[in-house]
Amino acid sequence: MRSAGAGGSQNGVPVPGGVYLCQVNEMVSCGACCGLYNVADASRPALEAMLARRTTRFSRLPRQMEAILAFGEQTAAVEGQPRPYPDFHHCPYLGLIGEGRTRVGCLLHPLAAGNQGVDFRGLSEYGGMACRIYFCPSTRRLPGRYKAILRICFDNWYDYGLVVTERHLVAALLAEVERCLGQPLDPGALVRRPAQAAALGALLAIKRDWPFRHPSTGHLCHDLFRDDGGQRGPAGIEAQDFHTIVFRALESHLETAERLAAARAEVDRRLAAAVRALSP
Repeated sequence: MRSAGAGGSQNGVPVPGGVYLCQVNEMVSCGACCGLYNVADASRPALEAMLARRTTRFSRLPRQMEAILAFGEQTAAVEGQPRPYPDFHHCPYLGLIGEGRTRVGCLLHPLAAGNQGVDFRGLSEYGGMACRIYFCPSTRRLPGRYKAILRICFDNWYDYGLVVTERHLVAALLAEVERCLGQPLDPGALVRRPAQAAALGALLAIKRDWPFRHPSTGHLCHDLFRDDGGQRGPAGIEAQDFHTIVFRALESHLETAERLAAARAEVDRRLAAAVRALSP
């Protein structure tokens, strides 16, 4: 399970823009394109418990095709639940990987514990080729410096996976920070200044605890395989300004002027805190 540097390739396939986002370090990785958050309860405690159970069960499994396929079927049956996106697959082979099982990843990967270099990903829903060559819209479309910043700003897989796939939200927030600072963000400087990196991470984590999410359609998951270039959900206003992009990315419910004003104030408060931390 590769913890790649900022550049290079994935399984021999060049990474768009040269910045790899899937596996970052022993604590930070993303399983969103495998449907990690496409569950009824996408809270961190619920996901950690689910992944831990799977990982323990899989560790006892004979590495034989029939046993692995049966594991997938049994896992889907036991964990069966309504999905926010019913047509978006949730892979039963997501688990916790690394020496301390400290990040999310693929239990079928050749470098995963117990697989002895054998690649079992062909037994997954989308097959091994999709796992080898698919890159999410954020990897393909975000500027390189924004992708490098994402790799620096988080210390856990849960928050990172929630945010890294939100390319509209990430681009809007980081561009606004740069506008306020009057200069581009420098990933190299953030490596040397962890408090500033953490401040950006706190801003981007607005995805996790946004208080104005729509009660019926606002949830933590979205379908990564729908890359139509648009955004989701009405925002309550029409102008495509910075706030609107953020509101739409967060699937906000802003049906009154008071609620809209409160949402703008919340975004501005979080933005100002990040800008203060980054200002000379």
